Amino acid sequence: MEAAGQDQHEESIKVCCRFRPQSNLEKEQSGKICVSISGDGSTVHMPSSDNTFVYDKVFDVEATQREVYDYAAKPIINAVLRGFNGTVFAYGQTASGKTFTMEGPDIEDQTWMGVIPRMVWSIFDGIYHADDYIEFLVKVSIVEIYNERIRDLLNPKKDNLKIHEDKARGVFIGEVTETYVGCEQEIFDIMKAGQYNRSVAVTNLNEHSSRSHLVFMLTIEQKNLHDRSVKVGKLHLVDLAGSEKVAKTGASGERLDEAKNINRSLSSLGNVINALTDRKSTHVPYRDSKLSRVLQESLGGNAKTSLIITCSPSNWNEQETLSTLRFGQRAKMIKNVVKVNHERSVEELKLMLERREQALTELRARNATLEQLLRSNGIAVPEEAYSAATTVSASASTNGVALDAARAELMEEIQDMREKLKTSSEQLGDANRERDELLSSLRMAEDEKQHLAMEVMDVKIERERIEYERNEQAGEFEKLQHEKASLVQELEELHKSHQNLLQSSAASPNTPASKGTPLCSRCRAASAEDKDPDRPLKRKVSQLDKNLEQLTVMYHKLVAQNSGLKVEVSESDKKIQRKDQRIQQLERNLREAKQKYEKLLSQCANLTAMMDVRGRKTCNFCGGGGASTQSVRRAATIVRPLRGGVISARLDGNATTTDGQFDTLPVASGAAEIASTPLSSPLSIRGSKPRDGSKARFDPPTR
Repeated sequence: MEAAGQDQHEESIKVCCRFRPQSNLEKEQSGKICVSISGDGSTVHMPSSDNTFVYDKVFDVEATQREVYDYAAKPIINAVLRGFNGTVFAYGQTASGKTFTMEGPDIEDQTWMGVIPRMVWSIFDGIYHADDYIEFLVKVSIVEIYNERIRDLLNPKKDNLKIHEDKARGVFIGEVTETYVGCEQEIFDIMKAGQYNRSVAVTNLNEHSSRSHLVFMLTIEQKNLHDRSVKVGKLHLVDLAGSEKVAKTGASGERLDEAKNINRSLSSLGNVINALTDRKSTHVPYRDSKLSRVLQESLGGNAKTSLIITCSPSNWNEQETLSTLRFGQRAKMIKNVVKVNHERSVEELKLMLERREQALTELRARNATLEQLLRSNGIAVPEEAYSAATTVSASASTNGVALDAARAELMEEIQDMREKLKTSSEQLGDANRERDELLSSLRMAEDEKQHLAMEVMDVKIERERIEYERNEQAGEFEKLQHEKASLVQELEELHKSHQNLLQSSAASPNTPASKGTPLCSRCRAASAEDKDPDRPLKRKVSQLDKNLEQLTVMYHKLVAQNSGLKVEVSESDKKIQRKDQRIQQLERNLREAKQKYEKLLSQCANLTAMMDVRGRKTCNFCGGGGASTQSVRRAATIVRPLRGGVISARLDGNATTTDGQFDTLPVASGAAEIASTPLSSPLSIRGSKPRDGSKARFDPPTR
């Protein structure tokens, strides 16, 4: 792609602010209006914090959908029809009216439809009123960014698409489904399918809360049949998910994870805007999230961008409103360098060459006529001019055939060099994609390595804790064993003393009780004690037996616990060994990946050097012009429109038009067919300004 020099210029992002009415929840919380809008509709003032914000336009709660579209989005749509890239996206907290602004409650309601449905009518209205020698190709794709994964809403099986970048197409989503359309209703059907597949949920603030960022992409390719020039305009319409406060939304579980990813991506978008507006910043973190990467061309790149910030006027959401207003104020400082995506085809270049040769021939004929007129009037023609003109004329006449042959040969050589350069560019693009994949796998390996290192550290700490507990339990076990041994020894001593007492009582002389002498009660009690002197010892022995049983039970428990700890320690050792083996394997993989990456870097350097050499050679052949080097981005796929019709099929061979002529249309980028999966055949729509005041119509597609 190349742009005309006069079309390239720098412009700021257009920022519009829209306030919605207070919700029922805000009214239940006794919410009051906390903002005031100036009379000219460009300034917002917050009295509580004494902050004033200036935007291109501020819409109050009474603003209609058409007013918002006509000011914020319609100029972007018209620019896309002229060949510019355009982006319109809405930003704000959850339940602030973003989806209402971008899509509307009903996409077919003429009053309440949002920016995206109105864009459809504007696009095809521009096609209807275009000149009849302009042909259009319109294709549509819809994706959502859900939990940092890009999902294709027209083919839900594609739930993790990748983002790529090359010089021809810029930043694009690979393998996304692209559907060619020929009328408004086809786009509405596609939008309904996308809405059906989009992720929504119920929260405390919104019954239909968007849980993902919606990106609607529309590409308009137009070809001028007179000069064979091609213009490509890309339109991105983005409905961002809203930032959330969990305390207000009541999110939990899966909703909480979604809220975390939404807030993280919006924070990355804010970091990108801060970096673009900070003069001291040397790096813009586009790659921190999928959202900021997709919007890279829209923020600081080649696109006309319009930002619609949606806010709540209630003081119950005052902090969120203040944050949104500050975001819009920062975004207004971003400068984009926009240009028309215009490609000069081979036919256009040949036509320009023929026109210049025709003009030169006319000038030569006029010069000869003037010389003849001078001679007829007796005025002498300057000899130097005459001789120079004669020499030029003679040389031109004698060397015309040779020049034509040399030019044809040079054109063939230039075409060969273009093909070689195109092949080298494709190889370089493949190498860059492979390098990006290797870098991503390298980062994943680094993250996994750090994660495994942390796991190993946790396992080591757990192992040390288990060993410490085991040592403590072993010490306690030894202490209990000593206590048991001392108790057993004491028990044996008691048994010995008991036996000695029994023997001494048996060997003592006969007492009066043995002789049958009557005794008093006191004497009888003393005699009973004399008969059973070891009763206290028996009580003590029974108590010691109970203690011994308890110690035995405790001992068995400690033995079982010790055996369990030994098993756990052995399992932990095995886990540590497996983790060590995994770490070693990852380190080997990392070394191999680094070697492969270095090899790819060297290949990329060689390819770049080869491209530079071929580019210089090509410039020498074509006279140093820049158009030849830019035109190699065109693909070999040909669109052959039917003369007098509105449908053209994408064929590999020649296609005959209705009047028997052949017609070709080069596509802007060769990577489009590789990176996208069209669901339908491309439709070439012929613009037609109606002569009788009626609108042009579309014929049904033919296969």
